[in-house]
Amino acid sequence: MAESQTRPANLLKAALEATGGAGFEGLFFASRPYMRDKETPPWRQRPWVLRDSKVKPARLFKAFIVALSVISLEWAHYGLKFSSDENAAENRAFLERNSKEFASKSGDDSLGHFFGKEQSAAAGLLVASLPRSKARVLSLLCFTRDEIMLLHVPQTFRLKYFANVVEIGWRIDRNKLEWTRTSSRKGTPYIQYGFTDGSWMTFVTTPVDGQPAFTDLLPHTLTREDPIPPHPDYPAPEPKK
Repeated sequence: MAESQTRPANLLKAALEATGGAGFEGLFFASRPYMRDKETPPWRQRPWVLRDSKVKPARLFKAFIVALSVISLEWAHYGLKFSSDENAAENRAFLERNSKEFASKSGDDSLGHFFGKEQSAAAGLLVASLPRSKARVLSLLCFTRDEIMLLHVPQTFRLKYFANVVEIGWRIDRNKLEWTRTSSRKGTPYIQYGFTDGSWMTFVTTPVDGQPAFTDLLPHTLTREDPIPPHPDYPAPEPKK
């Protein structure tokens, strides 16, 4: 089998292993778009993944890990900034109003990529989407009939070690995904994932070869012209007089 066919087959095999094959519906490459500093977990807050003995370590990557570990000791004051109870409604209302533009007047293309409190569904996904490992990590969004999972597999040039191990970095009941929205900009396939608790997370999302297109799997996906749906837990603040 040609390598171009084997790699997607390995990814599908890993997804089926993670899900047990129950109700599997689709598999997508998922990577974080550029996000603002406050939405990027510092090194010490990123979860460790793929420490299995079968995972082939990348030597240069390992050296990079060590360097970051040392540097991170100097960043003790730095951490993720989630929406607080005091400003969450105002913050969300601002992002809703500007969701069609998806960028500030200054050209900040990261505006609107994430919203959520610390214990929200999107916050868990935000942290899980940027793990640390002894190997290079490839992240995948896997959809089953009942769940959505963020999977991590080794990304190597050697086919023998490519996706030979899989870990579930995050998972949630499928019915807690309330809406999806295409917010593509300049040809980049951004997809926003909105949850029932009012939070959302954005990924660059493309299907693994042989898998259905995103809008085939989720045909009710909103377009960029559609605003982010409102949420009753975050009423828009009264206009200032």
